[in-house]
Amino acid sequence: MPAEYGGDAVCWLGRVCPECGAMTEGAPDAATRPCWHCGAVPAEQETDDA
Repeated sequence: MPAEYGGDAVCWLGRVCPECGAMTEGAPDAATRPCWHCGAVPAEQETDDA
């Protein structure tokens, strides 16, 4: 049986504040709210409606 490596999946990267590196907490939409630590507001994602 192969050894299993611990740690969380990279999907957590979307929940890291780009300004201060704090992890967002709470509801699934927490990544779209201002950061609890520094107050930075996430930039709206651009859509490619071509």
